[in-house]
Amino acid sequence: MARYKIYDNTSDVITPVGEKLTAEQWLDRYQWGRYTKMIVGGGIINGSVALVFDDEVEHYRKAGCDFSSCTTDEDYLAAIEAFEDNPPVADAGVSDQTRIADALEDMVALSLPDAE
Repeated sequence: MARYKIYDNTSDVITPVGEKLTAEQWLDRYQWGRYTKMIVGGGIINGSVALVFDDEVEHYRKAGCDFSSCTTDEDYLAAIEAFEDNPPVADAGVSDQTRIADALEDMVALSLPDAE
């Protein structure tokens, strides 16, 4: 089941605390959803998120998500899910062995008597 979906502005919404809202009640709570595409949860608890679609796409684009093959809203949401499941790994640049050696050198230097 997809983690996210575009809200259709007609379905009931169930929040994580079990509150069931009609579409009208949900849109009264998140009035901006009447004017732009809203992302909601894809499961039974569809009120787990309320996000502006365009803002989220831009956020993930800046974080490195590849949307180059996306043509539909569902493609964009699937790309966001895949990005969340497999985030890019930062290049460590320094090996674990180098870090350990540096730490040991620091420990040795700290244990030396102060020069007078």
